[in-house]
Amino acid sequence: MSRNPFVLLLSLWLCTAAAIAAPPLANVLTPLDNPGMPAGLIFENLSKPFLLWVELDAGKLHLLQRLQQGTYVKRSTRPVSIGKNGTGKLVEGDLKTPIGVYQITSFIDDQKLDDFYGAGAYPMNFPNAWDRLSRRSGHGIWLHGLPKGVDSRPLLDSEGCVIIDNPSIEAMAEFVTRGESLIVLSPSLDWLPPASEQPATDILAVIELWRQSWEANKHEDYVANYGQDFSDGKRDLAAWSTYKKHVNRYKRDIRVTLSQMSVIKYPGEENLVTVRFFQDYASNNFEWRGWKQLLWRRDAGGTWRIFYEGNG
Repeated sequence: MSRNPFVLLLSLWLCTAAAIAAPPLANVLTPLDNPGMPAGLIFENLSKPFLLWVELDAGKLHLLQRLQQGTYVKRSTRPVSIGKNGTGKLVEGDLKTPIGVYQITSFIDDQKLDDFYGAGAYPMNFPNAWDRLSRRSGHGIWLHGLPKGVDSRPLLDSEGCVIIDNPSIEAMAEFVTRGESLIVLSPSLDWLPPASEQPATDILAVIELWRQSWEANKHEDYVANYGQDFSDGKRDLAAWSTYKKHVNRYKRDIRVTLSQMSVIKYPGEENLVTVRFFQDYASNNFEWRGWKQLLWRRDAGGTWRIFYEGNG
């Protein structure tokens, strides 16, 4: 990633339910007449031109495609089925589909599945970090197909998964990178005109300042980016500050590069943004490369602060 504050761009794609009568995903290639920007997509992984966005209330999965000028179109829209009890999953067995931003972790082909799951399944990483911090429970939230010979299911008909027609599941391999592609499960998909500025765009400069303070090994400036309620799953803010001061004590020539970054306003939440990127870290005595996630929240004073950091 450039060391200059980030440029706005994005990527999305997702699900809908009711009768699955439209042509399969691979055959629907006509974009919207007027390209725009999906509301809440602040910055998107520039190496991924497609994003899955599930519009839960309408029961639609949209495959969003980023154009050369940085705007987006709906490459395709498919109907989906979601949880029998609607959305907002809280506990195991509540028959609800979660709201959030999830990774497509893998693919399971139909040879390894019961016929119930159709032509294949893309598991999602539910519960994600925000789900765990919110004490939501459950497992096995997938994007999967219909039983063979079944052409449609009602909107509210799954145990929490997102269900789509089999031809579309089979066509997804062209648009999905396992372990990297994101899927947004949101009550709605709203569009902004191409020249509009996304709400919360100011977080991009804050992320860059966080990176610079880490690279410059300015401990107080670095820790000031973290909120009082911070946790990495093991340490609170005080323990995190002590830990980082200790590990950085003898480090020199720190270089922190962020790439393949996504910055998305978390659906269903106020002033909460999820940030994921590939981090390349190097210093005089240590190197590390891998995926990292940060959750940022705007505090009462209007300042963005990190309240979760973790790998993955």
